Amino acid sequence: MGWGGAFIAGAALGPLVDGWITRQLAVKRLKRPDCWRPATRWMLSAAMGVGWAASWVEVGWTGTLPAHLAWVMVTSAVVITDLEHKLIPNRILYPGGVLTAVLLVMGAFVDKTPGRLGPALLSGALCLVGMGMLSAAGRGALGMGDVKLSALLGLMCGYWGMETAFWAVVVGFLIGGAAALILLLSRRAQRRTQIPFAPALVAAAWLSWLAQPF
Repeated sequence: MGWGGAFIAGAALGPLVDGWITRQLAVKRLKRPDCWRPATRWMLSAAMGVGWAASWVEVGWTGTLPAHLAWVMVTSAVVITDLEHKLIPNRILYPGGVLTAVLLVMGAFVDKTPGRLGPALLSGALCLVGMGMLSAAGRGALGMGDVKLSALLGLMCGYWGMETAFWAVVVGFLIGGAAALILLLSRRAQRRTQIPFAPALVAAAWLSWLAQPF
């Protein structure tokens, strides 16, 4: 198939994932904002295409490839919902997270790398606890959706090493802080404005994963 085929497949799946997002938001009686629709349609397909191509290049035909593809799909979806509604729906994160975890465990045994599952699970748990403590200390400044998302990001990044998960979190806060500062300086946000954090977390996780010497 090659990376080109993976890119096309991921991009082609974008509209289906977009429809899935619409249905899950409809359950919460949330409509997709018209002002975002032209951008989110191509953003989702582009992210899926790039993510699937990157997965193919970095992982190839291995047992964990399906887990990486699922991870890309779920994280791309929650970035869109966070941008549109400042929300990471459990109806997307929970089934997507379970699917990714199951595929990762199965793939690790297929690839004969079950030893990596320990650091992966530990990284996911540490991210969940650490971000949860930050959320409690910040009195809700960090949403619970971001906390639960960090567990999924930590799980996958931790499969490639706990250092990868660590840098994903650090870089995520750097990207999120820089974005917030730019918005404040440009007066497009105020100190109490809720700024979507999922895009920064996901971007950092992808970058940390791709930066590893596989």
